[in-house]
Amino acid sequence: MASLAGALRRAKGLAGGIIRKARATIWPRAQRLFVRGGMRLLRLLTRTLDRLGQPRSLYAGTPIINMAVQARAEEHLGHRSDTLVWKTYFITSAFKYRLDKLNNRGPMWWQKILPYLVLFWASLRYTRFHFFYDRGILHPAEQFQFPEFEMRFLRYLGKEIYFYAYGSDVRTEKTTRALGDHNCCTGCPTKVDGCICEEEKRERNLSRIARYATGMFSMGDMLEYTPGSRNDLFYWPIDLKSEKGRRYAPRYPDPNSTAPVRVVHAPNHRGFKGTHYLIAAVERLQAEGLPVELKLVERVPNRQALEIYRTADIIFDQCLIGFHGYFALEAMAMGKPVMVFIRDPKNYLIRPEECPFVNTPVHLVESNLRELVRDRQRLHELGVRGRQYIERYFSLPAYAARLGRAYRDLEKAA
Repeated sequence: MASLAGALRRAKGLAGGIIRKARATIWPRAQRLFVRGGMRLLRLLTRTLDRLGQPRSLYAGTPIINMAVQARAEEHLGHRSDTLVWKTYFITSAFKYRLDKLNNRGPMWWQKILPYLVLFWASLRYTRFHFFYDRGILHPAEQFQFPEFEMRFLRYLGKEIYFYAYGSDVRTEKTTRALGDHNCCTGCPTKVDGCICEEEKRERNLSRIARYATGMFSMGDMLEYTPGSRNDLFYWPIDLKSEKGRRYAPRYPDPNSTAPVRVVHAPNHRGFKGTHYLIAAVERLQAEGLPVELKLVERVPNRQALEIYRTADIIFDQCLIGFHGYFALEAMAMGKPVMVFIRDPKNYLIRPEECPFVNTPVHLVESNLRELVRDRQRLHELGVRGRQYIERYFSLPAYAARLGRAYRDLEKAA
């Protein structure tokens, strides 16, 4: 009996050893084979679906207002295009898929797995993916660092991935300060918060992105931070037909008005835009007796902000960054003259000789404003030229034509 018990113990030990070895070797191999087989099947399925229809684009990630307009513009190429964000800012919520409520429900494990489920769903539905440099569908593990797994996954499936700079996702302190004495770091109160800031961090992020990107786009001063990017797309289109044309209906400054000249400024970040220089200049002009008033628009939804812009005689964008924002293009669409600092007009603008921006670095804020306040006829003429410039170069059809060329060029280069 003792010998039988001993034999059973040895057999049990042998079986346990076999099971442990299986767990250590066979089971991981089986898992890897299963994952590889599943990924190959998914790749075959997605590529088959992509070939069956027209390209479908998804614009996802940081909820920048122009993302939704870019998506609408792509429809001029005959492509289906949607937008997806995890959260929205107070400025706008004009996105097709808003997942903030869905993401905030359920246990922690659900919030962790949900982005991967959304990525899987999107890979079955879309051919092209459009992101900013800082985030896509998956939550980045580190701020301003695009998840490498997401790029690798999409490229494995044969998807096209396009990246666009919007500013904070690429601007760093060292490169910014090298551009000149006055820049968006000059009065910045939020170091390593408002922008990526750190040179090494930016280089690491861009290096990863460059390995997977179908195309990388930049414009204006952002091209200084994105070597190797394509800089001729100018991807901030304006939908001039929005709300049957009412949203951006032009209201040019009245050359015969006797009311004070109204300057409107929307400083989402006062330190970046040089707001205090403008305030000081207006106060000095008022002390001289010139008829000028200043209206600041802060933390206001886009629709409400546009109503205030309509009342302006002059729009002041910024005097530090060296490039205009989307706000400046919206203002020109409404027929308003725009004061803004453009550091390198020849390389930063479409057809700079046609652009009616009043180029205004810090040292010219007061003198430029004084000249404009004294010349209402010029205000009217600048407003008319600005609207024409937007119609010619930033309407949805104009932008769609540039995007179509970029797609064709990148396809040939692939």
